[in-house]
Amino acid sequence: MFLINGHKQESLAVSDRATQFGDGCFTTARVIDGKVSLLSAHIQRLQDACQRLMISCDFWPQLELEMKTLAAEQQNGVLKVVISRGSGGRGYSTLNSGPATRILSVTVYPAHYDRLRNEG
Repeated sequence: MFLINGHKQESLAVSDRATQFGDGCFTTARVIDGKVSLLSAHIQRLQDACQRLMISCDFWPQLELEMKTLAAEQQNGVLKVVISRGSGGRGYSTLNSGPATRILSVTVYPAHYDRLRNEG
């Protein structure tokens, strides 16, 4: 399941700069007992990346709530958050792009991850 800008949906505009240029950032978090591990560190990482990439974002409280809400649906899982610059701009120019797009997904924690961590 995907949450795009706060709405459950399965598709992203092909004009979004994430699909056109990989223009954005992401973090992947572990979900344990329905809670995001190291939540504040993941949000800080996204804020730092957006600042470096000059992606204007004013949705941090909403994003934190969305992360917590999705995590609560998955007791043992993986939460991925992608922030893109949004749609717009011509070529590599970021003029007239935005607003930023936030994409969240949560999946079951893969059983083989523990084996890989222990055995390499």
